[in-house]
Amino acid sequence: MGPAMFFNRRILEEAHQKMAELAPLGITAFAFTPTNGWVIVTQTGAFFARNIPQECFDKLGQLIAAGVTINCVAFPPAGGNSWVITGNGGFFCRNAPQECADKIAAYYLAGEPVIDVAFPPGGGNSWTVATPTTFFARNIDDECFQMMRNLTQGGRRIRRVGFPYTGGWAAIAQDEFFSRNIDPECVQQLNNFILGRWEVHNIAFAPVNNGWSISSRGLLPPMPPDPIRQIERMVGNGLNIWSSMDLTGTPGAAIALVMGNQVAWSTAYGWLERGQPIAAHPESAFQACSVSKAVASVGFMRLVQNSGGALALNTDVRPLLNWPLGQRPCVLPGGGPTIDLLLTHRSGVTGRGSTFPLNACGGGFDANSGGGFGGYGPGPVPTLLDVLNGLGNSPRVELSMNPGAAHHYSGAGFVVLQRMLEQMTGQTLAQYMANQVFAPLGMMTSSYDLAPPFQLASGHVNGLVIPGQRNRYPESAAAGLYTNVLDLGALVSFLNQAWMAPGDIPGGPLTKASATTLLTPGPEPTMGRGFFVSAPGTPNFSYYHTGSNLGFKSEVRGYPGRGMGYAILVNGDDFSLVTAIGDAIRAVYALPA
Repeated sequence: MGPAMFFNRRILEEAHQKMAELAPLGITAFAFTPTNGWVIVTQTGAFFARNIPQECFDKLGQLIAAGVTINCVAFPPAGGNSWVITGNGGFFCRNAPQECADKIAAYYLAGEPVIDVAFPPGGGNSWTVATPTTFFARNIDDECFQMMRNLTQGGRRIRRVGFPYTGGWAAIAQDEFFSRNIDPECVQQLNNFILGRWEVHNIAFAPVNNGWSISSRGLLPPMPPDPIRQIERMVGNGLNIWSSMDLTGTPGAAIALVMGNQVAWSTAYGWLERGQPIAAHPESAFQACSVSKAVASVGFMRLVQNSGGALALNTDVRPLLNWPLGQRPCVLPGGGPTIDLLLTHRSGVTGRGSTFPLNACGGGFDANSGGGFGGYGPGPVPTLLDVLNGLGNSPRVELSMNPGAAHHYSGAGFVVLQRMLEQMTGQTLAQYMANQVFAPLGMMTSSYDLAPPFQLASGHVNGLVIPGQRNRYPESAAAGLYTNVLDLGALVSFLNQAWMAPGDIPGGPLTKASATTLLTPGPEPTMGRGFFVSAPGTPNFSYYHTGSNLGFKSEVRGYPGRGMGYAILVNGDDFSLVTAIGDAIRAVYALPA
């Protein structure tokens, strides 16, 4: 056998002594029963137990005699004659939760030996099962599941999970681990093992005295760098992502990284709502804020593409609105706001730096106001037509400058486009996008509905939940999208491929020509249509959009020439966290800003 290492604290002296005796043989399993019995098993088949169920002891001996190398022994908190033994070549369960036993059997049937089984002390149908390549969890602490998933996204695999009888948990993935509410000395020893390049093969928690045991039967194999852990540590100039979230009052965050034009990894941190035990996950829906505009632009481009020539980018939208778009006195007659000008914030429709004061026209504006929408908390929500007519909490949508004269970021311009689409199709934007864009791309947790039927993150300001949990935005195209980072990753993957492919992507919402137009600078040099662009015409070309709603912030970015991109969604009100995460991603992957 090779070198071995172990550390025990507050366990029975006999167990400690037996571990010292057997550790050189390579400990493969060490576990406590709910009544403080214990068992220790080695690679050679030598084992010792005290006060465990007799049938478990006998079965352990039978499996070892049959040549099975034992991976794990686990005891459900129900106690009595309930236990699980797994090994390379066999397993046995007695009175474990039926779903757990079924999952173990399914893994073995698929040729996957189970290396770890763990039970939280609360009992019931609550457990984790790990194989050399994957894991499954049922009814465990949601943050524990979140971090088990995060730990495996960077190429590591779960090796052991432990649940102290006092609460908390520890999840170990080769040279990485994460824990919550366990003995600080145990955390320190886990760090010591990993810093010393010892692989933690066992962690066990005793039911009395908050005792615990860590053991290793050898050194870690060479491990490639984990870019996810590098990003987590770099966020906030080395502050790390968790401290940065605390500093910015952000309870939850989710990230997806696109590589090779597919989501290569995705992670999430924290909670969907402060004070509630529901963790954020990459599958969780957040408000996308102004990223809504970029995503809606795919829909507007599809509308033009499939119009049979009835629409073009240079089409004046006013005759299509079934509503009179007003204008301030200085606006000259003639050319109107076209689809192209609206998509690039050059339409002359009220925007940032072209709205207030309301009697200004063509100039004399407050440069720092206008352009967005505040949303609506608890209470009535106006219709889209009410918003256009200024009957909500924002001014009437109108022309305040000559179309094409200048670039002023304008959420109102996207509301005009929304009105056009809904009048032309007879569908709401939510219905149209669901059928024409989200379904083809598999974006099944994306919606422009005011209250979609997903589990939704709550918005926070200064760490506190905003009234009503989320503001609602009838200005859907401008700010009303709910989505998750996986769906945004799917969109980035498609747009990257559509840009680079020699022809159309089968089944995609946009043709090659439409996608190229979407991402190519047009009337506004800094933009394609709906997306901002950086370094067009160079190998560093990227397209992107950021977003800010009350209590939510967002960013999406794609690099077609590299087949890469990322999406970030958070449920706090400080955009510096999104900036810090984006900076860390680009630094680790050497991506241009």
